[in-house]
Amino acid sequence: MLRKLEYVCLVGAIGLIGADRIDLAAGHLPFILTPFLVLASLVLLLHLVRTPPDRLFRLTITPPTRRQLPFLAACSLFLCFTFASIPIGLDPDRGLVAFCDLLVVSFLGYFISVRILDEPAQGRLIVRSVTFALVLYILFCIGECIAWSHGIFVNTERAGSWLESTFGASTLGPWVPALSGTTFDPNRSGLILTMYLVLLDTFVPESRSKMMRVLRYTIALLVLLALSRSAVLCWSAYYLFSRKFWKRLASRRAVIRLAAIVIVSTLVCAAYQAQIANLLEAWEISEVVSTKLSMAQGSSGESHVLLIERGFKTWLSSPKTIITGIGYAAAPKVLEDFFGNDKRANFHCIYVTALAEMGLPAFLILMFIFGYPVIGRKGAIQGVAAIMVFNISYQSHTEPVFWLVLALLWSFERKQWPQLRSSAVAGEGLGAAPITAVS
Repeated sequence: MLRKLEYVCLVGAIGLIGADRIDLAAGHLPFILTPFLVLASLVLLLHLVRTPPDRLFRLTITPPTRRQLPFLAACSLFLCFTFASIPIGLDPDRGLVAFCDLLVVSFLGYFISVRILDEPAQGRLIVRSVTFALVLYILFCIGECIAWSHGIFVNTERAGSWLESTFGASTLGPWVPALSGTTFDPNRSGLILTMYLVLLDTFVPESRSKMMRVLRYTIALLVLLALSRSAVLCWSAYYLFSRKFWKRLASRRAVIRLAAIVIVSTLVCAAYQAQIANLLEAWEISEVVSTKLSMAQGSSGESHVLLIERGFKTWLSSPKTIITGIGYAAAPKVLEDFFGNDKRANFHCIYVTALAEMGLPAFLILMFIFGYPVIGRKGAIQGVAAIMVFNISYQSHTEPVFWLVLALLWSFERKQWPQLRSSAVAGEGLGAAPITAVS
């Protein structure tokens, strides 16, 4: 019974890992009590209850868990430098609260990754979790469309009614909602959806069933419906760095399909060029899109560039800030001219945030956490690339899915370097024992 309950909570924790539109405390707490925090804590509690007392303090280290040990060490150092920046920072009180949140989120994200690796039927677990997540995501998208049609829009302060804070829709101009499902921010929804794609390709890699195709196409559609530049870049980066994607794209069937789509699209655009232009002009689509993607004054792109510049100037303001930064979560103190009194103000770039708030040592450790799986783990490039590209114009280190997916990427098998293989061949030719890579 407890085993089944833990499994259900695990499915729910993965499926609702980004569902911050759902506040289980109904706004009565100073923070959002997301379903992930509750379900992941229940998974931890049930796992401890199910474990026999004589095995409670015995650690069974499997090969994937063993490969995560450097990740744990690097994350511990990152958190230590983050904590060390708080007492000498500009806002120690806020920094301490934010650090506690970061500590809980990172720990629960890692713990869920361990539970996934310990699950015998990992593929079934991931398919059920992602299916549950997408069904709920679509239901919330329908709720957003209904709310948008009634003039209910997203409220970043969550000061309105329960209906407004749960289903309020973001908009791209006055004519269409930016659907983000169970996630409050359309940008973050793109990261969550792409990370679900990473989980599917990791634990159900060779499946070509209709169910898997439906899940992948649904994820692609929902990413596009978010109408977010960061979301599309994250999803695109995952495929652009995927070898399997290029192999499938180079197949004869894929080339024929792509050519057919291009030809049909060209013919339709040529035949209805005037009508399409009038429609775009009537809906002001070209103006909205150009403002979204432009780097001109007052545009979203210019704001990101100015925030990055401010972050670098803040980091280089003194030798102290170069080493320790201004303190974790102290960005609102130096960004009041950008965001006013918004306590969630940040530099919108994880690399700049690490430098400006936590200093150079924390930044170098963060780059190691990102960089090592690329050179040392098989098949981790596309997942890391998606996370790194997304965090150029955002910062997702406070997301549990960030730590969950990174921990799983670090658990992949080690790459066997060419020089080791050549040495092994030479050793066998000389009658010596072959050199093998240790996993």
